[in-house]
Amino acid sequence: MIVVDYLFVCNTGSDSLSRINLKSFREEERIALNNSENKIGPHGLCPWKNGVITANSYSSSISIIEGIGKAAIEEYYIGGNCNGVAVFKGFAFITCGESNNIVVFDLENRRISEEIPGGNLPHSVDVSDKLGLIVITNMENDSISIMDCSNHEIVKNIPVGSYPTKAIFSMDNKSILVCESNLGSDNDGYVNIISMDNFVSYRKIRAGKSPIDIFCGDNMCYAANFSEGCVSFIYLDEMDLVKEIHVGGMPRGIVKKGRFLYVGDNYGNQLVRYDIFNDKKQAIAIGREPTGMTLL
Repeated sequence: MIVVDYLFVCNTGSDSLSRINLKSFREEERIALNNSENKIGPHGLCPWKNGVITANSYSSSISIIEGIGKAAIEEYYIGGNCNGVAVFKGFAFITCGESNNIVVFDLENRRISEEIPGGNLPHSVDVSDKLGLIVITNMENDSISIMDCSNHEIVKNIPVGSYPTKAIFSMDNKSILVCESNLGSDNDGYVNIISMDNFVSYRKIRAGKSPIDIFCGDNMCYAANFSEGCVSFIYLDEMDLVKEIHVGGMPRGIVKKGRFLYVGDNYGNQLVRYDIFNDKKQAIAIGREPTGMTLL
């Protein structure tokens, strides 16, 4: 039996989802999420069961896409500008940037179960199943929030640098990595590393202009720099910038699988595959404004 890995990419500008076969590096399916004149704007997404869930910024909704090939799609209104989504034990946690809250959606009963006040312009959300915690970036507060997945209480609000666009737990769950993007300025951005022991920052690493998304491996993390067409390689053991590679356009989403980095070019409407072993890159056309992406 041949096992095929897939990458799903939100195409915000074309209200669609690209399903990429990583073995052949081709778009196997482009799933239309919209059958009306109103824009949906899929922005963030996460895996769930044998499909994915998208957070739709224009329609303030989520779409649940089940199955691969001829996928069934359900859409549910959530509220004010949905940006990010993560799942923990049958519940989806959705950041709503306009209404400044986090909505908890019961996936079994298909209904909103709770709305939790958040910071100003909550954006990304990441979950640690092991810790039972969620981390949320608050872009206009210049902060991140740590939430307990069980009681849905905010454990800690932590000030960080300007316009944090993405925060993720490290692979060993010992730290949180934050993209301090400095969007809208000419200043460099940083990856801020925060200890889970005391919630204190212990290292900031320069990461080019406007680091907007980040992916963490065992001992390396990769930051997509939106304003200068580059990806920063950060070695976590030494906590230092190793190198920057040029991929072109406006890198937005980023993931790694095996020897390849996959970077969505928000400007060129393409997906770039970069081989970290030989520095070669390929690109394929996908939908308009590729943004969030996830592996399945």
